[in-house]
Amino acid sequence: MAIADVFDALTTERPYKKAWSVDDALANLQEGAGRHFDPVLVPLFLSVLPDILAIRERWKEQPALTSQTPA
Repeated sequence: MAIADVFDALTTERPYKKAWSVDDALANLQEGAGRHFDPVLVPLFLSVLPDILAIRERWKEQPALTSQTPA
């Protein structure tokens, strides 16, 4: 879960930070393999990355609509 959570946190824009690129997030995960992340699970996460990206695209948050009043 930690791998998926960190990937999502890094690649999602937040009010307090810009989203990282997928490549930068993956590099971070690979650097953390064996230290912060289970070194066996990181390659497994990478092997299903196309599926993860497809699911993420399908369920991405839509921008909030702002209320606009005519002038």
